[in-house]
Amino acid sequence: MKILLVLLFIAWLGLIVYGQIRPLPAGISLAGPERLVPEAEFLADLTWQQNGKTVREQVIFKRLLRLIDEAERFVLLDFFLFNSVHGQGNAFPPLAEELTARLIAKKNRTPAIDIILITDEINLGYGRNEPPHFIRLKKAGVRIIHADTTRLRDSNFLYSAWWRLFAQWFGTGDKGWLPSPFAKDGPAMTLRSYLRLFNFKANHRKVAITEKEGLVTSANPHDASGYHGNIAFVVRGAILDDLLASEAAVANLSGMSLPEWKIESIPQAGDIRGRLISEGKIRESLLAALDSCGPGSTVRLAQFYLSDRRVIEAMTAAAKRGAELRLVLDPNNDAFGRRKNGIPNRPVAGELMEKGQGRIRVRWYNTHGEQFHSKMAIISLPARTILIAGSANLTRRNLADLNLETDLELSALPETKPAREAIAYFERIWANQDGDYSLDYPAFAEDSSFRRLLCRFQEWSGLSTF
Repeated sequence: MKILLVLLFIAWLGLIVYGQIRPLPAGISLAGPERLVPEAEFLADLTWQQNGKTVREQVIFKRLLRLIDEAERFVLLDFFLFNSVHGQGNAFPPLAEELTARLIAKKNRTPAIDIILITDEINLGYGRNEPPHFIRLKKAGVRIIHADTTRLRDSNFLYSAWWRLFAQWFGTGDKGWLPSPFAKDGPAMTLRSYLRLFNFKANHRKVAITEKEGLVTSANPHDASGYHGNIAFVVRGAILDDLLASEAAVANLSGMSLPEWKIESIPQAGDIRGRLISEGKIRESLLAALDSCGPGSTVRLAQFYLSDRRVIEAMTAAAKRGAELRLVLDPNNDAFGRRKNGIPNRPVAGELMEKGQGRIRVRWYNTHGEQFHSKMAIISLPARTILIAGSANLTRRNLADLNLETDLELSALPETKPAREAIAYFERIWANQDGDYSLDYPAFAEDSSFRRLLCRFQEWSGLSTF
């Protein structure tokens, strides 16, 4: 028995190491070539307070539906959350049903068009319970690919090594009997589904592509996320080839393939340059931009989660070199009707305020049940503005080749339209222009040493949901 326990312990340690260093599937962690982007459109969803009343400005989902309507040859979607589960008493926009109906209508009008949805197994309850809207989509001829995240490296490596050793062999089962952890109205799950969930892996991308344009966003077609604050960019041109190549890699790692579509050819002109960045290349891109900051540079960050240690260190280093940094963060106060403890943003913000030598300032988005779910960095250098935005939170799980993520890096002169509009969006929130958007730092200031240590441990170990 002792020998068996020793062998199992050695195997567990070996799987911990393997889970951290295993080769990435081909095409994952991609930095595309720098390309001219002839058209780039900035979009933002906002929920705010004005004279004590809630005001909502939601445009990203409408733009997604327009993108689908205008497609002629193919529609490729990749979304993390695509369901109507919410379990809260509030009324939410029926995003999942609207998107489902629009895709079915598109396929019925244009039977020859390819429509493919890539998504995450969270929409299956980490099992094999296909939701009704997926069944309807398949019946209409929409192809659905569930990303195989087991082939990715392990974020919750202490647990995943145990799961690989003992639990993965039993599958997930069919009929659930345990309540959903996401909402009261969520599909029941099996114990084995829960064990799979605790690996905390995700295809976290939020992308839509046609032969004409591509949308990269922080928003999900998920009812309970319908009033979140989010951002998006719509781009045209050769960069769509890189978006397609990145999505083809996800299909391939899942044992599937995509057709070889051709994008619409348009003149390559203008001053905006851009490239696709996915997974760990997002961190590399952001670190390079922060490392170029010094006197005369300004960093504006609108972010749902911030905890990656290398990003935090790069931000404090930029401040020490004379750059000015301003952050609007979600207070991590609410998550779909559940109260959160403020980790990671509150402890991290406290650290940045202490180490920033007065050049790092923080404001909190004034949420009321919804989340400030934006994921965007605006780095204003003396000659150019760099925009990095998309699906990725600034956490180890999102930036260290653990989740599947897609961002765009755009570089433009400050007077170009997407740069001006992104900066105007941030300044509107920061200065509370025509509404109550953000709160002063003391509203959610956090100076607990224990919480800082807990945040660091959760970030390192992956024993967290961020």
